[in-house]
Amino acid sequence: MEKLVPTAYSYIRFSTPDQIKGDSLRRQLEASSRYATEHNLTLDKTLNVRDLGVSAFTGTNFQSGALGQFITAIDDGRVAPDSFLLVESLDRLSRLPVTEALAIFQSIINRGITIVTMIDSAVYNKERLKNDWTPLLIALVSMSRAHEESAVKSRRVKAAWDAKKVRVKANKEVMSGRCPWWLKTSADNKKYEVIEASADIVRLMFNLAKDGLGNMAIAKYLNARNIPPAQHAKLWGNSSTQFNLRNIAAIGVLQLDQDNNGRTTTNTFIEDYYPAVVDKTLFYEVQALRNERGRTKSTGAGRKGHCYNMFQGTATCGYCGSSMYLRRKPGINSGFLYCAKSLQGGGCIEVSYNMRQLETEFLKFTKELNLAHVLSDTSMSDSLAAKRSELAACTGQLAELQIKMNNLITAIESGADVNALVQRSRDVEGQINDHKKRQLLLQSEVETLINIGTSDQAFVENLSDLMEQLASKETDLDEKYRLRFRLLSEVQKLVFRLDLYPGGITKTPEQLTKLVLELETFGYTEGRIANYISQVQTKPDRKARFFLAHMRNGIKRTVVNGEVLDTNLNNESQTQL
Repeated sequence: MEKLVPTAYSYIRFSTPDQIKGDSLRRQLEASSRYATEHNLTLDKTLNVRDLGVSAFTGTNFQSGALGQFITAIDDGRVAPDSFLLVESLDRLSRLPVTEALAIFQSIINRGITIVTMIDSAVYNKERLKNDWTPLLIALVSMSRAHEESAVKSRRVKAAWDAKKVRVKANKEVMSGRCPWWLKTSADNKKYEVIEASADIVRLMFNLAKDGLGNMAIAKYLNARNIPPAQHAKLWGNSSTQFNLRNIAAIGVLQLDQDNNGRTTTNTFIEDYYPAVVDKTLFYEVQALRNERGRTKSTGAGRKGHCYNMFQGTATCGYCGSSMYLRRKPGINSGFLYCAKSLQGGGCIEVSYNMRQLETEFLKFTKELNLAHVLSDTSMSDSLAAKRSELAACTGQLAELQIKMNNLITAIESGADVNALVQRSRDVEGQINDHKKRQLLLQSEVETLINIGTSDQAFVENLSDLMEQLASKETDLDEKYRLRFRLLSEVQKLVFRLDLYPGGITKTPEQLTKLVLELETFGYTEGRIANYISQVQTKPDRKARFFLAHMRNGIKRTVVNGEVLDTNLNNESQTQL
């Protein structure tokens, strides 16, 4: 019987992607091919056993790379137990500590695979090592040397990187050519410069977010206008929008030690490192708005064509207290607010409130309302004073921490217990960064409270102007969509709840029966009772619609067709007996 020719697999690995441009790949491939030819082996080219740009020092090639997949292929029967694994040297398999590298080495040969190193033609397999363990000593020395070389290199790279970070913190030195996509390094590589066209896109994104648009809404807005996406992406998406709106580099702050997902692995911040392209107040206002939206995500908002519910989270059903949900009928560019209970078949009045009519009535209502009185809030000055006090305390604590840090640096330079002092300085540095971040946030909150407290009239004019633009026929649909997002936050500054009565005040047959019994108890005659009942509204009437506005300062106003009534309507009839 003809003897089968053993199959050989060439395992190729190098650590950095840049090495693919060099000679490493060609050299390893040629060595494997030459060995297979000289020893009558069939070199398999169908199974991918390459870890290009994958580290063996961290064990990634074994844990999730091609080497680990090769071992799985043996267990699955796709690689025969008598096969050969050709590697340039043992350090291609692993650069882990000796005990861990030996475990990987044994996991391969114990499965019947013969490992051959091209650099010295050394052969390692289970049968040979059973009778002669001398090659194993050579392998252990090779593994030890490989790990030590990588460890030394890692320490040197880390030391160089740590030294550079010290210079970055002290002198704001340009760290690398990699920077936010709206910036570039100067010709002399000593500073960062703003790419204005890209920075304008970032500013637009923050302004859209301030108007209330979410990640996907912003992405659609940018894509619809063919605004080029960041870096090499084809289109704007949810993740790219979210990343840019959270990126503190927009206000010039560098976050050191980020992982591949942009998350900070330490708490090291360097202020004024980059040129700021977004105002700090706007940045933190957007963060606050987005955090609030995250907490109230269950309110059921959503875009329906070009119709957006600017009363989201504010409008409730006056009859049962349920939330009102926006629905849009086909072919009609207008939304309708429905009671959630009625949509679920819960028995509430199934009458909708036309969104356009509500907007018109609300505009008329706000024009006639004494907004300065409604917006006045004695707690505003107290809140501002409290925030200013908190900011002063934070600033004072930061100053004390800076003094501590200077003292520690002086002690380190004097040659005291360096190790202990360095650890203490790291702890203090972390506290300083925490306080700097807190200080930035408090400064933004103080500025926001000052603006709110001193610009009631500006708020009145802004709200009226936005409502006028929304009502104007000259405003296109896309702009009206954006206006409704902006009005969402403005409406919530004015009212905390709108009770909608789209069918007016009505009474059910059960309520009428109960009312007749009550009137009979009070001694009214049958004629007077019949006359009264004939005037009571028993069916929903859209013409009788109204809403009850609960203002921010506790005032309530009943609004019918935009007109404010002197008294509040309720579920009892206003008809006099």
